[in-house]
Amino acid sequence: MSVESYSRIRSVYAKLNNMFFKYEDEVVGTLMATLSRENYLLIGPPGTAKTTLVYALSKLLNARWFYRQLTKFTDLEEILGPINIAKLLDGKIERIYANSIVESEFALLDEIFNASSAILNTLLSILNERVVYDGEKVVPVKTWTVFGASNRIPDEEELQALYDRFPIRVFTEWVSPDDTEPLIVKGWELRMDLERIEPLATMDDVQVVNKVITQYVYDHIKDISKVISPIISNYVEHIPISNRTRVKVPMYVTTYLLLHGIDIGRTELTPALLRVGTIKVLKYLVSNKDQLSEYNSFATVHMPEDLLRLSELLSEAKALINNEVYDEARQRINDARELLNQIRSKWDNVMVRLYTEEINEMEELLKRLEEALNIGRR
Repeated sequence: MSVESYSRIRSVYAKLNNMFFKYEDEVVGTLMATLSRENYLLIGPPGTAKTTLVYALSKLLNARWFYRQLTKFTDLEEILGPINIAKLLDGKIERIYANSIVESEFALLDEIFNASSAILNTLLSILNERVVYDGEKVVPVKTWTVFGASNRIPDEEELQALYDRFPIRVFTEWVSPDDTEPLIVKGWELRMDLERIEPLATMDDVQVVNKVITQYVYDHIKDISKVISPIISNYVEHIPISNRTRVKVPMYVTTYLLLHGIDIGRTELTPALLRVGTIKVLKYLVSNKDQLSEYNSFATVHMPEDLLRLSELLSEAKALINNEVYDEARQRINDARELLNQIRSKWDNVMVRLYTEEINEMEELLKRLEEALNIGRR
């Protein structure tokens, strides 16, 4: 049963990646949060498909979703539902929770840091405990994952507790001017896809996967922690991560590996896989955009030796071309091409998948250097 659920969840992952243009990090973060039953924050300017991503996910999982754009004037009734007038006439204060956040499986709260203090206090209990304190009642909410969207990081002291309740974060941007043409094409394809989108999995699959992963992490926590803790300890010397979030990293790592083809519970999570998964996941735990450059430096240092050597060869070739030392540049490029072919042919398939982005980027750079060399030698 779990293997079938794994397959269906991965089909959702593949579909979202196919639908959206250059949205890999956003998609991975969305599904990591969903499978971990975690809260997730997308930070970026308007017009970067944040709402559309959550809408598409809800359709692919046939999940009930709730959306509100929050302002200082948003009141509790818009979040929790209106007061039941019929009950009020009988002297009872009760809400109608239908179509509110209480009855949703996914909730997307746009511009979440603009909400009033009353809304923010209500949200904290939803984010932490999945309950609402409504008068004297404690109301369980059905919300599985809360997605926040914002165009800013809060600097107000009173919002820091709320911000930390969204440990998985992705900073999204408008695409570069050079990508305008493929963006337009992909945008129109997305528009049509959304009109005919059909579920590929269900929330039952999400719950099955969540249960299996949670149990696996619990059963193997000592072995997992022994591998990943030194990496996290090294990382947090440069980029702080709260205690609350550090405890959850094993869950995120296991979820990340599952999305990339590892059948949790059937395939051994070797120290090598756990290390790679940890390094990859740390990208989604930065507190601000400036920390991404520090993360990239950290991730580069911890790349496999073959990729480090490939990166060095490409850097040397680029410097040699800039200085018009073409014969030596050609040798570096030939060595880089040979090493790249070895990586693709000899590496384990799982490791190739985990480092697909880095391998593709280096191959693109290699092609550009080959073109530059040919132009320079004319």
